[in-house]
Amino acid sequence: MKQFWIFLTLFFCSPLMFACDENCKRTKAETDNNIKFASYLNAKYCATTTKGFMLQEIKSLQAYRDKQLPTAHRGGAKNISHFITQRKEWLSECDKYLELTGQGRVFYDKETTTKIITTMTSVADELKKLMLRPQNPAENLSFVIAPAAEQFDLLFKQLEEHKLMLQRKGQL
Repeated sequence: MKQFWIFLTLFFCSPLMFACDENCKRTKAETDNNIKFASYLNAKYCATTTKGFMLQEIKSLQAYRDKQLPTAHRGGAKNISHFITQRKEWLSECDKYLELTGQGRVFYDKETTTKIITTMTSVADELKKLMLRPQNPAENLSFVIAPAAEQFDLLFKQLEEHKLMLQRKGQL
């Protein structure tokens, strides 16, 4: 009987003793890939950063696209370009962390993550082109801003599709 209880205890406790928590996954990923993650990186930070971008910060981008982009003002384009580039870097850093620690991807899967981050790069690039373009008062601004507007719209569409997928799965 004593052996039975010992066996039962070992059987139920073993998975808990050998389970790998986030710190274990982090250490394993750092060792396996010969990198050192920033101390603030963890799954909760990455989830907060991603959801913040999808739910809150996207509103600022939508407001810029609707109100400021049609004016082709260079200062606004520069600020928004930096904003998008910064968020892209944060999301890419989180994606790398989540992928290497085996905790998924920042936008659920590789395909969606790649599409959204690539579109963010395209938006920032179009805004940089807008900033560097010589001003011509006789120019029709709707043609000047069209490429940036298209990239913004694509980004909004991709993020909306991702939000809907998360809502269907009950994760948002």
